[in-house]
Amino acid sequence: MVLVVLIYGGMINYVYWMQCKFAAKQTYVFLAIDIPKNILQTPRAVENIFTAMAGAQQPLDWHEKYLFGEFQLGYSLEIVSIDGFIQFIIRTPSQFRNLVEASVYSQYPEAEITEVHDYTAEINVSFPSDEYNLWGADLVLVKPDYYPIKTYKEFQEELDNEFKDPMAALLEVMSTIGPGEQIWFQLMIAPADIGWESTGVKAVNKIIGIEEKYKKNVLDYISDVPLKALEIVGDSLFSSEGKVAEQKKDEKFNMMFLDPIKKREVETILQKVDKNCFMCKLRYVYFGKREVFKKGLGVSGVMGAIKQFGVTGLNAFKPGKNKTQAKLFLKKPRMSVKQNLMLKNFKKRNPDTCKGKYLLSVEELATLFHFPYIEVKAPMVKKIESKKGHAPIGLPVEEKAAAGEVEEIEAPTPLEFGEKVPVVDFDNDYFEERFAVDKSGQSDKIRKQQLVKKLEEAGILKATKTDNNNDDQDDAPPFNVENKIDSEDGDQATPSNLPFA
Repeated sequence: MVLVVLIYGGMINYVYWMQCKFAAKQTYVFLAIDIPKNILQTPRAVENIFTAMAGAQQPLDWHEKYLFGEFQLGYSLEIVSIDGFIQFIIRTPSQFRNLVEASVYSQYPEAEITEVHDYTAEINVSFPSDEYNLWGADLVLVKPDYYPIKTYKEFQEELDNEFKDPMAALLEVMSTIGPGEQIWFQLMIAPADIGWESTGVKAVNKIIGIEEKYKKNVLDYISDVPLKALEIVGDSLFSSEGKVAEQKKDEKFNMMFLDPIKKREVETILQKVDKNCFMCKLRYVYFGKREVFKKGLGVSGVMGAIKQFGVTGLNAFKPGKNKTQAKLFLKKPRMSVKQNLMLKNFKKRNPDTCKGKYLLSVEELATLFHFPYIEVKAPMVKKIESKKGHAPIGLPVEEKAAAGEVEEIEAPTPLEFGEKVPVVDFDNDYFEERFAVDKSGQSDKIRKQQLVKKLEEAGILKATKTDNNNDDQDDAPPFNVENKIDSEDGDQATPSNLPFA
């Protein structure tokens, strides 16, 4: 027994050592993605992007996993707020960069993708620190991962068919912070191996009362011989009871007999396993200087925004055990250890902390990470923008004002109900100016031109103008997406023939 334990432990250590060597060879690229304000699409377009990105899935044989330590490489989807400036980022293995960029351009042809440095590299802080504070947590699912969370399709209003973007609450919190504060939202994903649907199907069978078929071995068949003999004798003596039992076995299951709760569980689980899925881990960190650190905003505000993705009876997110919290004895030193570990795991993009990874469908991913509606409807009642008051005494005035000859100032036109106004400037250049690899942006423009040309040749994009640098045509969209498959809500369909998949 001791020898078996030693061999098993040695195998685990060998595989881990080989995986570390394989991971050390990988290189990654950070891509900052900006979507113009006038592009309004539902998360269905981002769902199509993730479906295309699932083309990075690489089935591995046993010798590749256990002898060479290879594993499925994945992406890190990140929403970053630095000093209140928000940026969407995708960290991708270098060999999948073309696939990611082509997937984005196929759905958002006017997007701007900039290669940037890792923004976490400039945070060289060790806790305890007199200057900085940090709070972070790994978010885990409340129930097994075959239960889905609330997706973007459930945020559609039935009366006016208006989409209430669930991302708005999170981005509002992230845009509220000021200088010296940062919020990092990280969603690590890797394409799931084929067969992810088996667990969900088993759960459905258990809910509706279908017994799982057990695969018998040789010993089972040998032990069944005397039981079969007794069964034959019993059927001959009690034939009527046997017929009744056979009739019960022949009865087919009817979904109408399920109560509403179980029926909903069955339907939502089957909808999830019918989608492409990724193995995922969700994590967020609030970091800032102690004099401006606001835990009520950076922690409670973010968790309040995340709670809207939960569904009573299905699934939801909650902070896991891997969080920066310490109670009772030695609170300060234990807290510092957890803060350092949280910062390290975030920088390394380590998804194997806490309970490890869990399964999320492309529809759930598009709910958690999508480019939001940049504009929202203005309120029906006009708000008072400033208080009225007397001018300070001694304020200098011009001669016309002193003589009572004040020029008439035209009042601003009030917003009409239904008119859309920008809320947050999501496509600002703050992040690119600070972290861009090529500050001039020329290399990124050249890459886009080359990729777009390949997409046009593949028939995915259709060019509508030849000179993209013409300033007189900036207001016109440079490309139109030629849909290969009609989507349900008018968004662009998933390109099935991406040249980089």
